[in-house]
Amino acid sequence: MGLARRTRDAEAELNLPPGFRFHPTDEELVVHYLCRKAAYERLPVPIIAEVDLYKYDPWELPEKALFGQREWYFFTPRDRKYPNGSRPNRAAGRGYWKATGADKPVVPKGTHRPLGIKKALVFYSGKAPRGAKTDWIMHEYRLADTSRSPNKKGSLRLDDWVLCRLYNKKNSWEKMQSQKEEASMMTTDSTDDSGSNSFRTPESDIDNDVFDKAAARPEAYPNHQSTEVCQIKEDSEWFMDLNLDDLQSAYTGFGPATPTPTFDMSNPSFYFPGLSSPKPNSNQTMNLPPF
Repeated sequence: MGLARRTRDAEAELNLPPGFRFHPTDEELVVHYLCRKAAYERLPVPIIAEVDLYKYDPWELPEKALFGQREWYFFTPRDRKYPNGSRPNRAAGRGYWKATGADKPVVPKGTHRPLGIKKALVFYSGKAPRGAKTDWIMHEYRLADTSRSPNKKGSLRLDDWVLCRLYNKKNSWEKMQSQKEEASMMTTDSTDDSGSNSFRTPESDIDNDVFDKAAARPEAYPNHQSTEVCQIKEDSEWFMDLNLDDLQSAYTGFGPATPTPTFDMSNPSFYFPGLSSPKPNSNQTMNLPPF
C-alpha cells in the first residue's frame, strides 16, 4: 500500500471555504445525492467520486476519493451474482464484503414511505467463507422500490448507482498513513544530510581516512619501515659489537695518558687567586716612594 495521493482534490477544485466538513445524514445522502444521481440531476456539490469499488480492496479506495480524512464517499454500480438473480456480487479486490445486521429504511421527514435502504457491510480478506475479518466498514445506500429485474438478457447490472460511505472503525488506515509519511520524511531528511557531503572536488576524491588507516598498518609502507630499521641498526651495531679489549686498545692508541693536575686546597690562593700578593720578578727593580 502506497501513500494516499489523490489524483483530484475537490477541496482545491471547488474552492471550498476553510473548515469545510462533509458529514451528511442518511436522509441527506439519499435525498440530495443518491436520488439526484439516479435521475441524472446536478448535485449540490460534486464532492463524491464515481468508482467501481468492487474492483479494489478497501484500503486502496481513500486515494481515489475526492474528499475526506476518516470517511470517504463513492458512487458505485452494483452487479448481479447470477444473471437471472437479484443477489448482488460482493466479491471485491482480494476479499469480499459481507452484510451484517438488518437493513435500515431511510424515511425522509414528513413522509411515511422509505426512500432508500441502508445496509452495513464488513470486509473480509481472502476467499469466502473463510476470509479474515477486517476493520473496514461500508454503509451502502440504495433506492427503495426500484425494479431490479433483468432488463436485458444476460445483463449483470443490478443498480446503476448506489452510494457508499467507507471508513475504518479503528482509524488504523489513518495511523498507518501518518507513520508512512513520518518515515518518508525521515528518509528524505537523512538523504539530504548525506547529500550535503556528497559534493567533492578533484582533490577530495581520495579520502584522507585511507591514509590514516594505511599508516596504522605496518605492511602499508614496507620500504619506509625497512629503511628506518636498517638505519637504527647501522647506528647501534658499532656499539653492540665492541668488547672490553677493543675499548682498552682503542684508549691506549691515543698515547700516554696526561697526568691529572693536582690542586692544593690548603693554599688560600686556590680559593682567592685575585687577592694573593704579587711576586716580584728577580730581574725587576722596585722603586718605592720614600716614606
